[in-house]
Amino acid sequence: ANEINQKTGGIGSSIGIYPHIKEWDAIGLFYEVRVKTLAEGLFDAMGLTKELLLTSKLTDGKRLYEILGELKSRLALAFSSYGHIVASTRATSYFSRASYYQDALGGIAGYRVIADYEEHFAEKKAELIEKLQEMVRRIFTKDRLMVSVTCEEKDFCDVVHAVEELREELYEPQEDGIGALSEVSYEMRNEGFMDASQVQYVARAGNYAAHGYAYHGALRILKVIMGYEYLWNNVRVKGGAYGCMNQYLRNGDVYFVSYRDPNLAATNEVYEKIPDYVRNFTADEDEMTKYIIGTISNIDRPMNPAAKGDRSMNLYMNHVSQEMIRTERSQILHAVQEDIRALAAVVEAMLKAEQICVIGSEEKIEEEKEMFLEVKTLF
Repeated sequence: ANEINQKTGGIGSSIGIYPHIKEWDAIGLFYEVRVKTLAEGLFDAMGLTKELLLTSKLTDGKRLYEILGELKSRLALAFSSYGHIVASTRATSYFSRASYYQDALGGIAGYRVIADYEEHFAEKKAELIEKLQEMVRRIFTKDRLMVSVTCEEKDFCDVVHAVEELREELYEPQEDGIGALSEVSYEMRNEGFMDASQVQYVARAGNYAAHGYAYHGALRILKVIMGYEYLWNNVRVKGGAYGCMNQYLRNGDVYFVSYRDPNLAATNEVYEKIPDYVRNFTADEDEMTKYIIGTISNIDRPMNPAAKGDRSMNLYMNHVSQEMIRTERSQILHAVQEDIRALAAVVEAMLKAEQICVIGSEEKIEEEKEMFLEVKTLF
């Protein structure tokens, strides 16, 4: 850790999940290592990256047990602070491969796997070490390496050279090549997770692409309208929740979720009435201009070089072309109230899936347990 801090601006790793926006329910799943360094520290940074990937002591049982405990505690804390993200991810995991993996990696499903390994570490240690070693040999191979770099033009040749040096140290490709993702069995679970808090995170989710609807730039405007008008007024102002969010992804996934919400059934009723609100949406030219400016301001944010590199890689991995971006931008800039009204059918289609997930107080969930197919404790 000291050497990383002295020689780089940081080295971190995560799992990248990229929905394929042209093929419904297809995703890319990648183990990612992100390195930030000055040009003169490039080769040191690559050396440290190689050391982390290929020489970490996965057989150190004491350290593995500590890491499991740290992960379990970090996730439990995140559930309290980011319950809206956990609930919306779980709700969309009922039908979305991308969310299924997000939940498995850092959501409720992931927490339960980690907690099980920690609780039964003595009997599962050998199995865990074997799995980790096998994953390292299969993931960090020469044929799987993909690199995205953001740098000055004069440093690019050095980056290529440093990457090639790293590549030569990676494992040889496995004989069976790059495998396919495992099959996912979706089911309508509609869960209520009880915890010790007195507030709720109420998530409702669905997918419009599964009903034959295509992405349209006006959905970005609808997000702004929902966030500042309908959801804000009904969930935040009248309902007393701390916040409310909505999202419409290019792959068709949609969710509505409340944050630190005193209500449960009442918030779900607010979601049910969204199609009527959208169908009867009215805005004059000045109001539409205001919503369009608010939408574009979220798209055209100033970016530093690292943010530009991240955006470029995300667009590439999600198979988003420049033409798609131009089309979306044009749809936003030329949107009129009729375009917003037309989205009522899109929202109606996703709500018909009736997918709901709530994290909240035992009392409130027990009170409304007829809304759920499963009621269980969060921890």
